[in-house]
Amino acid sequence: MVTEPARPDEPRSPAGQDHDESNVARRSWRRWLGFLPLLLALGAIAALLVYADPHKIGIAFQRFNLVYIPIVVVLAVGFYIVQGVRWWTLNRALGITFPLLDTVFLTETGQATALLPLGELTRALLLAKAASVHLGSVVASETVQELLFVFMLFVLALPRALGMHLIAIAVIVPMLFVVAIVAILTVERLYARVRRIIGRVPVLKRIRPAVDDLQRDTRVLFRHPDTYRYLPLSVAQAVMAVSLLWAVAEAVEPGKLSWTSAGFVYAVTQGAAWLSLAPGGLGAVEASTAGLLVLLGISFDVATAISVIQRLADKGVNTVIGWICYLVARRRYNLTAASLFRFEMPRTDEAVVGAGPS
Repeated sequence: MVTEPARPDEPRSPAGQDHDESNVARRSWRRWLGFLPLLLALGAIAALLVYADPHKIGIAFQRFNLVYIPIVVVLAVGFYIVQGVRWWTLNRALGITFPLLDTVFLTETGQATALLPLGELTRALLLAKAASVHLGSVVASETVQELLFVFMLFVLALPRALGMHLIAIAVIVPMLFVVAIVAILTVERLYARVRRIIGRVPVLKRIRPAVDDLQRDTRVLFRHPDTYRYLPLSVAQAVMAVSLLWAVAEAVEPGKLSWTSAGFVYAVTQGAAWLSLAPGGLGAVEASTAGLLVLLGISFDVATAISVIQRLADKGVNTVIGWICYLVARRRYNLTAASLFRFEMPRTDEAVVGAGPS
């Protein structure tokens, strides 16, 4: 039996209209729900600023030594330049031949949406479209890059953490978590067990083909010599990220925060960002940074000022630069704003089987 769609001029049934209206309402509700973590994060930052005397925070901001501005800007922007170079080495290991300068440029462009839900994937979407490559491959290289960077952060933080006894758990546990992720992605037997669990959960079952692609490419990368040959770039990323926090602290209150302590604080806040639902760890990073700085002997008002300035230097500066770069990138690579956020999941085996002729 062959069915034809209704003509545009034919009246639609009330049931069909009700169904369409419910779909529109559901999509609208999901859209607003997606912004809930962002609103909660902004609320957390507002509460942090209110709890710490705003007048004293203003005084702490005024104490910022302007001599450190060039250092802070170079570290903030330079971090993403090194990130782009590191990403290029991993993409090349997967056979993605995209120019180095273009990769660095799109890495910075991707920071335009770093504080939006799934904003960290924007650079992968940009590069996949600009280079006409499979999105799963560039997501895999980005995943490997982030795992190596975060692990290097924890390595830098470990000596200081061990001197704080039980607090070292905040560094050791995330390190083990990273090791577990790498093991699952690279050891076939472990991944097979996790894959069976994914197959039993209806929601996760839909993304299993994408997870399979991710596992395949990450396994290739962790076995490729270039992943370890260029490991110093991951170390450089970690050093620059820690140095940014340290430089901001020195500019506000010199001599209060050692570089090793800054490494401990930054590493733990990255763990807080993982656990939070907020995009970019917004709210969780600021609150945990301020709390840890207080633990290390810095007054709450100064600690709050340091955490806010550090985030403004990192995400604020690079978000502005990212949007400027995007204005160039959309013409250079023929990109559209709508296409950047359109995810296409691979079809599941069931969908392929059920797609036969009717």
